[in-house]
Formats: sequence, structure tokens, C-alpha cells
Amino acid sequence: MLVVIKWFDIIGEDHNPWSTLEEIKALKPAPITTIGKVVEDNDDFLTVVSSWDESSDTFGNINVIPKGVVREICKISLDSSD
Repeated sequence: MLVVIKWFDIIGEDHNPWSTLEEIKALKPAPITTIGKVVEDNDDFLTVVSSWDESSDTFGNINVIPKGVVREICKISLDSSD
């Protein structure tokens, strides 16, 4: 199944040794969009690959996304005439 997954990723601040409370409160999770093929879907996480070799069982560009950070999942329908 091909999908578009919108999710939040953790960010951190370690470039500055010290931050003000105002700077800390301004930090927000990063909104991420991942497009790919679901190879694992369980109660806890989705595993999505964005590249795969159709002649073998090998994959690349792999993301394991915890379900708790997923905002939206849209299935992609491919038209065979494209």
C-alpha cells in the first residue's frame, strides 16, 4: 500500500549551550511528510520505505514512525494508465 503520512518529528536544541525560557517555549515539533510503501503496520508503529527493488526483497530510504506522532495517513491510488 502506498501512502502519504503527515507526522511530527522530535527536534532538539544543542547548538547553543544556554537558552532562554522564551527560546525554549518557541521550539515546536517539526511537521514531516513521508511518501512511500508500508511494509509494516502494527499497533505501535508504521514502517515505510520510499525506494525498493522490484526484482528482490531489498528496500531503501526506511522510516519507522511511531503511531503516536502520526497526524494523517492518505492512501495513494495509482492509475495504471499513467
